[in-house]
Amino acid sequence: MLLITDRVDGHPDLARRLGLIRACETVILGAEASPRESRPAIVIGDVDLGRRESVEAMRQALARHRGKTTPYLCLLREMTVRTAIQARAIGATEVLAADAPAALLVKTIDQLLGDGGNGDPAEETAAFTRAQLATAAASLADMLGAVASGRAVPLRAVEASVEAIEQAAGASDIGDLLQVVWSYDDLTYQHCMLVAGLAASFAHQLGFSAEDRKLVTRAAVLHDIGKARIPLDILHKPGALDAAEQAVMRGHPMLGYEMLVRQGGLRPEVLAAVRSHHEYLDGSGYPDGLKDAEIGDIVRMITICDIYAALIERRSYKPPMAPDHAYAMLVLMGTKLDAALVRAFESVVLKTAQAA
Repeated sequence: MLLITDRVDGHPDLARRLGLIRACETVILGAEASPRESRPAIVIGDVDLGRRESVEAMRQALARHRGKTTPYLCLLREMTVRTAIQARAIGATEVLAADAPAALLVKTIDQLLGDGGNGDPAEETAAFTRAQLATAAASLADMLGAVASGRAVPLRAVEASVEAIEQAAGASDIGDLLQVVWSYDDLTYQHCMLVAGLAASFAHQLGFSAEDRKLVTRAAVLHDIGKARIPLDILHKPGALDAAEQAVMRGHPMLGYEMLVRQGGLRPEVLAAVRSHHEYLDGSGYPDGLKDAEIGDIVRMITICDIYAALIERRSYKPPMAPDHAYAMLVLMGTKLDAALVRAFESVVLKTAQAA
């Protein structure tokens, strides 16, 4: 994909959202290099069409970068009849509001690209999974971006992620789901998606009702929300953290919990998962040193998924641990984790092993 924008910073938030859907390059209007050797599959325009000079510049940019049959999705900052007509006049295949929900953005791009599986059931399932996870990742980007900038957690984005991940987990083998998740370079998105995908699959495996599956997935999506307030140099540090950095990082459960309590609107089980997913049954965890019955079942599930996800993540500075070795690590943790749930989780692990 190619994003053409008139924002001098390249609109990194939008570029990040699009990059989670599929590989995306950005050019800044008026500062384009020579035409690319290959045409993009789709052009996304983020330009102020209320300015005559921007309209003409965009027309020229499209002539330079767009193929004859390449779809052009125009994102309008002001969704008016005038701007929609202007977008169509310069060749827009489709128009959307610039603040359209992630699910609608993903659906529109998939429709324009014709990603439907061509009638083959396996391909259709894979296409559905990719679309659902792209929706979830783009929604996560909205959620984490809002929190990082000090705004409230956008619950609409949370629910879009929950719905998309839960549907993908129900329609696909967890191995197919993980293959898509592993393609994300950003470790924050990769970890959030891994934990949520594993948790959703775990809930399916345990035979939870639809409502309870969504509750578990919601807890997983939000469990690390406090990390959005952790400095990036600590969050993305390659290698081990020093003692001071570790202390900052260990503050993320309380940061997330307090933020969500202030905002309101979430069930106690979700808040408990955010605050207590680093607690262990033997009392050796943090931040509260909870033990045994003080730790609820959903927290226990999220903790198992969180640890397992961290072990199998694909990072540039370390290879992922093989699924069977990662599961063995869970078993070796003994009384720290719920033994019955760890045994039940093995069936999820066997499916991840097929994707490794």
